[in-house]
Amino acid sequence: MKGKILILEDDIVLSEQIANVVKHYNYEVMQTVNSDQFFEVLRQFQPDVILLDVFLVGSKLNGIQVLQHLKNDMDLNYKVIVISGEVTSSQINEIRTLGAYHFIEKGSAFSINQLLLHIENAITLKRQEEEHIGLQIEYINLKKQFTRSFPFIGESNAIKKVREQIIRLASVDEDIFLIGETGTGKEVAANYYYIYSPRFGKPFHTVNCSALSETLIESELFGHIKGSFTSADRDKTGFFEECSNGILFLDEVTNLSLMSQSKILRAIENKEIQVVGGNLKKVDTRLIFASNAGLEKLSDESIFRKDLFYRIEGNIVELPPLRERDDDILLLICYFLTSFSSQYSVIDRLDLPALKDDLLNYSWPGNVRELRNFCKFIMINEQKINNNVIKKHLQQKINQFRFSKNYSSEKYTKIHNLKDSVASFERDYLLYYLSLNNWRISQTAEAIGLERTTLYKKIKSLGINHLKMED
Repeated sequence: MKGKILILEDDIVLSEQIANVVKHYNYEVMQTVNSDQFFEVLRQFQPDVILLDVFLVGSKLNGIQVLQHLKNDMDLNYKVIVISGEVTSSQINEIRTLGAYHFIEKGSAFSINQLLLHIENAITLKRQEEEHIGLQIEYINLKKQFTRSFPFIGESNAIKKVREQIIRLASVDEDIFLIGETGTGKEVAANYYYIYSPRFGKPFHTVNCSALSETLIESELFGHIKGSFTSADRDKTGFFEECSNGILFLDEVTNLSLMSQSKILRAIENKEIQVVGGNLKKVDTRLIFASNAGLEKLSDESIFRKDLFYRIEGNIVELPPLRERDDDILLLICYFLTSFSSQYSVIDRLDLPALKDDLLNYSWPGNVRELRNFCKFIMINEQKINNNVIKKHLQQKINQFRFSKNYSSEKYTKIHNLKDSVASFERDYLLYYLSLNNWRISQTAEAIGLERTTLYKKIKSLGINHLKMED
């Protein structure tokens, strides 16, 4: 079937003639003679095109009133072709204002071929509009999916400024350079840029530059031709070409060699790439760079090319560390705990604002990533989560951090005998936690996850003076 036609016409003979013709051209047809019958059929039949008469004898509503009801109260996309005779110019204007697709006058000028043409065009337009609406819905759903997968959480002034910068650069379709400590959320920021870019919905790929060997960089980024080198057994399309008209996210870009950086600069400036073993190709690829190197390292020309740095210097966005985001830590921990709760454990009588000082007492060197893993660890290892549980695990984290700062691995790697090195580490480890727990054996054993008797044995075997210890 080419489409569905619903006829509202009180002239049964004319209605039957039109129905027979459109059926012949492979349309499905339903006929009605008054407004009550019409609305009864309409919802169930769901036509593509409605053929509507203006003057309906014996009907509660005339054609114009039906048209008004369709415009004001119905939520489906019907194309209405009005077929009538002896209407005034003001009525024709009203019919057009109410959104009718076309008006055809009855009488000697009436042509069934013209009607068929208008029906076909109306259905084509309807389907194009529905396809456009479908694409819009798909586009909106895709944005929602990205936003859920990479939520940019935070209300601190620092993070608000970052979001504003990203939206501004994305809206004008500029390359962007994201810098910040490890774990500050550069991937989240890159996806946030993508959501607000006019290129959203086009290809978007992430390349971890630290995972690319020097021999593979050109092939991966720019592609190669079959036979261009020993293992090139087929043509390969590089990421630049795959993301033409889209966005390529180069994470840890400072790990690329200066030579590779120069080729990326050429691709940016000339909008073309040199395929390995092949020809130059035009590309239109927007780039997001990211690095955990600070500005001082980026200005070091032995690490990052000055000409590339100057090319994107004005588009640098610096992501703040978690320790500088104040109350954001409460929003983030609430989000992570809630996200993991359905999968791992139950949240019980949690008062996060009361934990703010404790949470900010730790520097979180791994930033948001470390906080996320901290929340996941708690959810996996505890059946119920409350303030005391979080405080306990946070204190353990702080203790471990202090221990790792005070006792570097270098001290133990200098001891060439493995058994002696392990014993030296264990001794320092136990002394540290015994001191931290005021030399109480039971408390220390619980803090480090050992049985009390096991701890006693280790203290004795490692020659730790236990005179000042308490059970």
